[in-house]
Amino acid sequence: MKKIAVLATSTGSLDYLDINYENLRIARMKILMNDETFEDYTEITAEEFYNRLKTDNSLVPTSSMPSIGEILENIEELEAAGYEDLIIMPISSKMSSTYEVCLMAKNQYEGKINIEVIDSVNAAISEGYLTIRILELIEDNKNINEIVEYINKLKVNRKQYFMVDNLRLFVANGRLSGASGFIGSMFKIKPILEVNDEGQIVSKEKIRTTKKSLQKMVDLILEDLKDIKNFIVTYDTSDNEEGLNFVKEQIEAAHPGYKYYEAPITPVVGCHTGVGTVGIAYFNLDI
Repeated sequence: MKKIAVLATSTGSLDYLDINYENLRIARMKILMNDETFEDYTEITAEEFYNRLKTDNSLVPTSSMPSIGEILENIEELEAAGYEDLIIMPISSKMSSTYEVCLMAKNQYEGKINIEVIDSVNAAISEGYLTIRILELIEDNKNINEIVEYINKLKVNRKQYFMVDNLRLFVANGRLSGASGFIGSMFKIKPILEVNDEGQIVSKEKIRTTKKSLQKMVDLILEDLKDIKNFIVTYDTSDNEEGLNFVKEQIEAAHPGYKYYEAPITPVVGCHTGVGTVGIAYFNLDI
């Protein structure tokens, strides 16, 4: 079998998981705050980032993607390490231009490694889970074509929701489609946002209180899971452990012993979610 490597982006929160794969590389996004630039995770962690946001309500951090040169450098290193195939899977192309940068890097690369670029159409730990699934399939000796075909099915065989405590950064950074329906009352509601099948963030529900919004997310997930036997759940939060535990406890009560992944929302994604977001998603593994 050919040696297969994976190049992910730091948006998937993989740094916060207890995983260790020699064939995994992570391209770092960057966070810009008050004329300072930080590399995601290696120079500023989720805890440090959200502490800054909580102490300065006027702060509007922004994010930047890896350069073509940085992607090419990763590709060169992986080929030099003996890998013959490479799967690159960044954050959804509807949320960032990183996917296009990866495609350009693939087209510019003049080496021998075979490269496939997948649009994850996901973000945060759900994106990270897809990367883990790729790595598991490599361990199962699947070839690159089999893996790409499977992941392209799995990535949309899911639902992904976020409860956002404050839409200020989403609106400021232009990451919410159809935001006009929220702007007039964005400080009064705790909306549920959904990542749709195209990987775009859209409004799902407009709810007035945090607890009701979290409960609605739980209800949406549990209703779907009634008809699904083989699934995995992902959770993430931007410093709202109380809200996250409220959601987790109900899913656990309904499905004891189920498998899940949990991670903080990494700073480069937190530039848009702000503090207080709680996310939950499930993947239907029967595909």
